[in-house]
Amino acid sequence: MVYWSCLLSLFLWLRVSSANANGWSIEVDKSVVGLSGSCVVISCRFSYPANGKTYTEFTGIWFKGKEESTVFHTDNSKIINSFKGRTSLIGDLRKNNCSLKISSLRSSDAGSFMFRIEIKDLNKYSYKKKEDMVSIIVNETPENPTVSVEEEVTSGKLVNATCAVSHSCPSDLPRVTWSHDGKQSSPSQPQNHGQWNLTYYSLTFTPSREDHNKHLSCSAEFNGKKVTGYKTLKVKYPPYNVSVVTKSSVKENDSVELICSSDSNPLANSYQWFSLNGTMLAKSPTYKLERVSRHTEAISCTAFNTEGKNSSGPQKIKVLYPPYNVSVVTKSSVKENDSVELSCSSDSNPPANSYQWFSLNGTMLAKSHTYKLERVSRHTEAISCTAFNTEGKNSSGPQKLNILYPPEIKSESSCQSKILTVCVCIVDSNPLSDVKWFGPNSSKDFSSTSIKQNESLTIFTLQGWLGFPETILCFANNSLGSSSITLEAPQNVIIIYIAVASAVVVVLACILVYAVRRRCGKRSAHLPLMKNEQNEMKTTQNKSDLENSKEEKGSDGDIYTNCPKDRVYDNCGHDVRPVSSDRALEDEAVYANT
Repeated sequence: MVYWSCLLSLFLWLRVSSANANGWSIEVDKSVVGLSGSCVVISCRFSYPANGKTYTEFTGIWFKGKEESTVFHTDNSKIINSFKGRTSLIGDLRKNNCSLKISSLRSSDAGSFMFRIEIKDLNKYSYKKKEDMVSIIVNETPENPTVSVEEEVTSGKLVNATCAVSHSCPSDLPRVTWSHDGKQSSPSQPQNHGQWNLTYYSLTFTPSREDHNKHLSCSAEFNGKKVTGYKTLKVKYPPYNVSVVTKSSVKENDSVELICSSDSNPLANSYQWFSLNGTMLAKSPTYKLERVSRHTEAISCTAFNTEGKNSSGPQKIKVLYPPYNVSVVTKSSVKENDSVELSCSSDSNPPANSYQWFSLNGTMLAKSHTYKLERVSRHTEAISCTAFNTEGKNSSGPQKLNILYPPEIKSESSCQSKILTVCVCIVDSNPLSDVKWFGPNSSKDFSSTSIKQNESLTIFTLQGWLGFPETILCFANNSLGSSSITLEAPQNVIIIYIAVASAVVVVLACILVYAVRRRCGKRSAHLPLMKNEQNEMKTTQNKSDLENSKEEKGSDGDIYTNCPKDRVYDNCGHDVRPVSSDRALEDEAVYANT
């Protein structure tokens, strides 16, 4: 109540309606504006001719019009129904304060109001002069709040904003909300602002680049009626959303101009261009690429302003080019007699939109992205495809399928004999086969002497000398099956002749060795006899030359021997020991081995 008295006293000092010479006077606003649904306060201060006396009993009465309708009386029964429970005297009549509060203001409350004072033991007085009356104006819509904030703020730095709300009822303040998150402070004390009261609400927040050119709004809600005030924020921030802008696509070998675009406040004032490896290419808002290709690397740019810098990601130019690296794609392998689907693959931009398939001799087989081959075989020819797009066409090389099939032994497989017996087994298979050789009874296997390969054909060779079987089996197998063939190995006559001759030579050599050994044995037996005869010859040296001559002539039959007569080429004086058959066989064996 003290608060209301002070506030109304201020109004009354500033606004003086009239003064009566006889001492009856009143101070009121000529008009008061109230918001429908809220409250309104008529500030009032009166005076009366006390003549030095003190009066303590006062009755204050408010009328709408000139004493037509009682809107307030200390006797509640005298208040008209439309104002009952909505009016109260907030001033202290003993202190000459006659201020009136009307709550839940209605549009029908608009009009002129008059005050009447009744003082016990003094008099009664109605302030019915026009200048002593106050007019109430009812507004259906509140005034918009006023938002105040710095003209330009910086992204990331704290800012303080205020919201001034006009109202007519300080005891029933509106509910205020902000459009931005932040710290809100308590409302200020209501301040007089003409016919309205002002209450200030403050908000401390951190603006971002997203707030630039957006409204900072403050809304006030009065008993279901909402009004909003705003201020457009001007936020400074470094470049964001930096990007390389160019044509949506460019043909290979053409030139293209790139633009460095960014969102910033203030606008970017310098730029830099970089290759994918970080090499600086230029310092300008735009950059021109000459003769672009599908291999042209991505390029990025950096934008600068007074608040900082930021860079784009690497931007790959969309280059249009005809199909390249055209190839036939299919399974790595397919079994013979199975079906297989082929796909035509290519690198192109835009992607290939049509295809053609060709046989090895150039016959067109189909016009589709894929082509199906039924019951493929090892003889299936290579196939190629051609890919087309809006920029041109290109073809794959002939693609030979990897057909898997079991071994097939060719009829050309055979055995021949010249110096050696040579058997050749020719195997056609995929995957390659493993080959083994077997004799007639299959109990013994032989390893190939040599292996030669020519694509799917493999030539396995087996060589042999004596003891080579008359027939030999070539057995081939892989993961898909097996096959075999029996080959006749002709006997080599030359080898047989050589073997017989070699045997004869060995036998003759053994006989010769035996004879030589016997002869050497006999000569060893006659060596002492030869020594005795030499001694006798020394004792007869003094005989005549004639006798010596005759004696020498008589010994012609023993020339080249040291043996007695009739034992020429014998080993005189030694016993002859015959060689055993075992020893002879042994010698033959030794000779044969030599």
